[in-house]
Amino acid sequence: MTPKITARRTFLKKRSSPLTIGFTAIADFSSFIGQEYLAGIMKAAEHYGVNFINITSAIRPSLFVAPNFFSSYLSKTAFMRAPLLDGLITWASSLSAYMKNDEIQRLFSSLSPLPMVDIGYIDIPNVPSIRIDNDYSIHILVEHLVKYHGFSRIAFFGSKFSLPHQLRLASFKKEMKSFSLPVSDELIFLTDSLDEQAVAEQTQKFRSKFMLTDAHARPQAILTSSDIIAHHLIEELEKYGIHVPEDIAVTGFNNQLASLTSSTPITTIDLAYFKRGYEAVEILIDQIMERESPHKSPAQITHTVPTSLVIRQSCGCFEAEIFDAQNSQYGSKIDFSENSSEVEIRSYLETSLEAVFGSNSPEQRASLSQAIFDDIYDTSVPPPRIYKTIQAFRSIFCTHSPQANSPLTVTEQISALRRIVLPLTSHAPELAHKAEDIFHALRALHALQENYKMTSRQGELYKPENLMNLALNFSSAESIKQLENILRVKLASLSIPGIILCLSPTLSENLDSVSIELIHPDTQNELSQMLPLKIREPALFPKRFFPKDRPFSLTLSILFHEGFYLGYAYIFMNNGNLALYDDLQELLSQNLYRIYLKEGKSKSKSAIMPDREKITENVGFSPEENPVVKGGKLSTQNIVDYLLDHIEEMCDLDKMASFFGMSKSYLTRRCKELTGYPVQTLHERLKIEHAKNLIKSGKMKMNDIATRLGFSNPNYFSNVFKKVTGMRPTEFAAKK
Repeated sequence: MTPKITARRTFLKKRSSPLTIGFTAIADFSSFIGQEYLAGIMKAAEHYGVNFINITSAIRPSLFVAPNFFSSYLSKTAFMRAPLLDGLITWASSLSAYMKNDEIQRLFSSLSPLPMVDIGYIDIPNVPSIRIDNDYSIHILVEHLVKYHGFSRIAFFGSKFSLPHQLRLASFKKEMKSFSLPVSDELIFLTDSLDEQAVAEQTQKFRSKFMLTDAHARPQAILTSSDIIAHHLIEELEKYGIHVPEDIAVTGFNNQLASLTSSTPITTIDLAYFKRGYEAVEILIDQIMERESPHKSPAQITHTVPTSLVIRQSCGCFEAEIFDAQNSQYGSKIDFSENSSEVEIRSYLETSLEAVFGSNSPEQRASLSQAIFDDIYDTSVPPPRIYKTIQAFRSIFCTHSPQANSPLTVTEQISALRRIVLPLTSHAPELAHKAEDIFHALRALHALQENYKMTSRQGELYKPENLMNLALNFSSAESIKQLENILRVKLASLSIPGIILCLSPTLSENLDSVSIELIHPDTQNELSQMLPLKIREPALFPKRFFPKDRPFSLTLSILFHEGFYLGYAYIFMNNGNLALYDDLQELLSQNLYRIYLKEGKSKSKSAIMPDREKITENVGFSPEENPVVKGGKLSTQNIVDYLLDHIEEMCDLDKMASFFGMSKSYLTRRCKELTGYPVQTLHERLKIEHAKNLIKSGKMKMNDIATRLGFSNPNYFSNVFKKVTGMRPTEFAAKK
C-alpha cells in the first residue's frame, strides 16, 4: 500500500466511531455516468470501511411532470449535516438544469463547515474538487486525427451554453493552432442545446456549407464536445447519405452510452467516472484527517484525473480486439498465385452471395464481393492492415440491423460467408490462413457489437414489470401495518437487504417531525422495543439504528406525494441500481398517501395551495378574458396560469417556451409587453405573493416555505422577498 492509503487506514482505525459520508446529486441513472460515479464511491467506501449514505435524486421522465420534484430534492439538504454525516461528495453541476451557478454555489456553501469534495465542473468556494483535463483530452483527440489519420481540416460541433463545451472549444482552437491547421469560425458549429433538433439544425448548416461544394474544401473530420452531439450528428448525416467514417470521421467526448449505441460506435474520451468517484472518497477522508489533525498541510484544492482515448470505428479505425483477431498466428506476409480466372471467381462470388444475402441490396453484395476479391488476391497492401471485407461487413450488417426478412442471424451469416470464401483458398494454405484471419476479425467485430448492446442495457434500469409487481402488492394494503408486513415479505425478492421506515404523524409540509416505525430485518431486539421513536431533525437521526457490525451503504428516499411529505426511508443497498429504490420510494409514497387519507391523517391543502385570483390581483394586473393561446400569441392569463402551475419550480425559460411552442426571445418580449415584467421577475413576484399567504397561515417555517417555492436556500428567498416587498420575511411575519 502507498503511504497515503496506509495513513488513511490508520486514521480510520483510530477513530472512536466509523466515518459516515454522503453523496448528493440530481442524476440521470439511465445514463451510466451517475452509475459509474456511484459505483466508484461505493467501492472506495467498501475498501476503506466507511459508511455511505446516498442522498441523490434520480431523474426519469415521469418525474418531470411532478411540479414538486426539485422542492423534494432541496428538502434533502436537511440531511447533509453533522452529526448524521462526517463529509459529503457533491456533484454540483448536476443541478445546473434547475438552478443558476451562483445559486448552486450558495446552496452548497450554506452546508459549511461540513467537509466536502466536488466531482462536477462548478467551483464551490473553499471546497476541493476533482476535474478532468480538457486541454489534454482535446490534445489526444486532435493528435490522433492529425498524426494517425493525416487529417488536415477538422470541424468542431459543441453547445454554446455549456461551460464544459466552451472549455473544450477553447482547447480545440489552441490544439489546431499548435498543429498549424485552420481554425476559422466557419469550421465551428454551436448548438442551442444537446437536443436532436438543435443538432439537426447545425448539421443542415454544415452540409449546406461544405458537403454540397468542392470536396477538397470539406472537413475530413468533425470533433464534437459530447457523445450525445456526435450520436445525433451521425444520425443526421446518414439521412443525407453521408456515411461515417467512410465519408467523414466523427469523434465524441465523455464515453457515454450514446457512443456505443450509435450506428457507428464513436471514438471518444473516457472521463474515468468510476475513478473520480473512488478518488473523491479518498480526498474527502484526507479533508477530514486535516481538520482533526491541524499540523497537517492543507490539501490541494483542485485534483486532476487523467483521461484516455477510446478508439472505436467513427474515426475510421477499428477496435484493438478486431485488429488483433484478424492477425492470428498465421498472419505473416505471404505470396500466392491464382489458379482460376478472375471471371470465374467473380461469377462464383456473385452467385453465392446472392443465395445467402439476397435480402441485402445488389450494391451491398457487390461491395462485399469486391472486398473479398481484393483481400484474397491483392498483395499491394502489406500487413498489418484492416481487411476490406471487415469494412464492407460493418457497412452491411453492423451499422444497420439485419434485414427483417433475412432468415439468418449475424453469426450464421458470418459462417455462410466463410463457406463461400474457403473454396477459393483450398489450393493454397497461405490463402486459407489469410481468409481465417478475416473471419477471426469478423467474429470479433460481431462480439464487440453485441457487447456494446449489452453494455447499453445499463440504461434500461426502469422496468415497467418491476413497478407493476410492486404496485399490485402495495395496493392491497389497507393500513400502515399491512404495508409494513408486505415490505418485510417483498424486500428479499427485490434483493434489497433492509429498510428503516420513518413516517410523519400526518400529511406534512416539512420533515421536522417523524417517527421510526420499522426496522427490517430486526436484528437488535432492544432497538425494536423503542419503536416508534420520534426524530426531531433529519440530521439528528440516531446512528445506533444503523448496523454496527459492518460498514453500511444506504440510499435516502424522501416519501413525498401530492405536495405533502409522508416521511423518509433509509434503504439498504447491495448494488447501485437506484431505479429499484426509486420505484420502491414512488410506490411507498403513493400508497402511504392513500392510507393517510383513508385513516384521516391529513390536513387541509388550502393553506399551501396558491390563491390564484388573489395573487394575480396583488401583483398588479388583471388577466385578459381569453385563457388560451390563439394564433401563436400569448395572453396574460396563459402566462400567469403557467407560472402558477410551476410556482414551486425554478424559472425555466427553455421549458416554458417549449410548452407554448415558441422561441425564448418571443416569449420574453411578449411577457414584458403584456405584464410589464420579464418572465423571471414575474415568476418571483408570484412566488412572493404566495409566500406572504403561507407566512400568514402560520403553518410553515421560513426554511420550508423557501424550499417549497423552489428557492435554492433561505438567504436567497429572503433577498427576493425584500426586493419585492421592501422587508425581510421575518419582518413581514412580525407584522401579520
